[in-house]
Amino acid sequence: MKKRSSIIIAFLVIIFAASFMLSGCDNGDYDFSRPQVSADVSSQSLGRIIDPGSEIRGVWIASTYNIDYPSNPDLSYDQLKSEIDAILSTCSANKLNTIFFQVRPACDALYRSSIFPVSRALSSTGELVFDPLEYLIEEGHRNNIFIYAWINPLRVSLGAAEISSLPDTSPAKLHPDWVVNYNGRLYFNAGIPEVRKLVSDGVAEVVKNYDVDGVVFDDYFYPYPAYDSAGSLIEFDDSKEYSEYGQAFEDISDWRRDNINRMVELCYDAVHNADRECVFGISPFGVWQNDNGKNDGSKTRNFEAYHSLYCDSLAWIEGGYIDFICPQIYWQMASATSPYGVIIDWWNRKLDGSDVYLLTANAAYRYEEDAWEDPHGELSWQIEYSRSRKYYRGSVYYGYSVIKRNVLGASDEIMTVNEHEIVYSEIVSNGLDIKILFPAEGYETTEETIVIKGASDPFYPLTINGTKVGRTKTGEFEAEVSLTTGLNNFVLKENGKEYNLNIIRKP
Repeated sequence: MKKRSSIIIAFLVIIFAASFMLSGCDNGDYDFSRPQVSADVSSQSLGRIIDPGSEIRGVWIASTYNIDYPSNPDLSYDQLKSEIDAILSTCSANKLNTIFFQVRPACDALYRSSIFPVSRALSSTGELVFDPLEYLIEEGHRNNIFIYAWINPLRVSLGAAEISSLPDTSPAKLHPDWVVNYNGRLYFNAGIPEVRKLVSDGVAEVVKNYDVDGVVFDDYFYPYPAYDSAGSLIEFDDSKEYSEYGQAFEDISDWRRDNINRMVELCYDAVHNADRECVFGISPFGVWQNDNGKNDGSKTRNFEAYHSLYCDSLAWIEGGYIDFICPQIYWQMASATSPYGVIIDWWNRKLDGSDVYLLTANAAYRYEEDAWEDPHGELSWQIEYSRSRKYYRGSVYYGYSVIKRNVLGASDEIMTVNEHEIVYSEIVSNGLDIKILFPAEGYETTEETIVIKGASDPFYPLTINGTKVGRTKTGEFEAEVSLTTGLNNFVLKENGKEYNLNIIRKP
């Protein structure tokens, strides 16, 4: 069991105060043009602390292809230890308090396991000369750094491979009928119940044997789509399992999503049965679905995890199968197709009324890529924007090497934005009734859409005509709604209270 209380070295009393007082339907002096910092967030400089409510300031440490750790396979005990010491030193220098450490990149283990063979990223011989997870936890906790085990649940091989090339102890080699070869790469078939149990057993093994603070899956579920030389989509061959297990589903896509949902629920239970204090979450591709006018997706134009990876994050939130969601929002605030602010606001809205908290995965690696024309200040902007959102509890940067080398000032930005400790309190009721700042009752316009601005009690979920509304930590909101010609009635509901707003769209 965790002894997290033993590493709490300070306690911060959060003083909650409403950020403003509203009355009637006046526009007042409230400025919605800039992100509002919530009053339930403390920014006192207290030195390094670890508190259950501390803002997560994390980094992904990837073992895939030896990206971050270890630098090469077959390093000595001292070399492996030294590289972890360097990672912890870099984290401390950048005021990062959480490491998402990739312990299972592909049906293997960077820890002592009775289920999976030793990762080839660590050893080409299968010999575990050093347990990096054990050492990272010991030294990380000593330095007040949370350690999360990052697991890829269904990937069997990183590149083109045959089952015969796998270690003899690999579950995939022992059960080749559980594996699908997709475009030359190997994946476990989530439609097989034994596969889902294998994944949850592997998660339970980590949590039972190691004092990890959390477990996280990334965006790899069913494989990213691949196409043949003629440009046709290559089909994932699970038709046999669909015939055997998918009788209740008319569409194979719905069956695949259900398979992932079942696996996620099993893993959530495995984590909490092993350690009630350990948290479980997932870091999906940033876009669930693009808004098509009917699905209430985000106003983006991008790849959709729901359709292509069979990844229904909203089902996990609504089912209570995760403790946190950490969408990979690897785009700029000014992106034409996937603006960072639009996406985080969408996730914040979808979490309203749930017990799931929001982290964001932020793209430090883009500072070295040519994808962002001018990244200067982007990370700072994104974090400052995020902090006022009701469910936001922190960020995890992908691109450790960029931070370590301070490419284009990425490290400088992170240290500046993390200058002060922040501990988030639970959202509490402020007793505020629903207030509308804009527009006024009976407002007339010729526009097809309008943004309703106002505030309400953040403790209770808020809806407009049945649709959830995302808010800041103190209850402020902006909600874009569509208008038809003539009278448009919008009913805002919260905690049994109702507010009617009429807007007229002129021809």
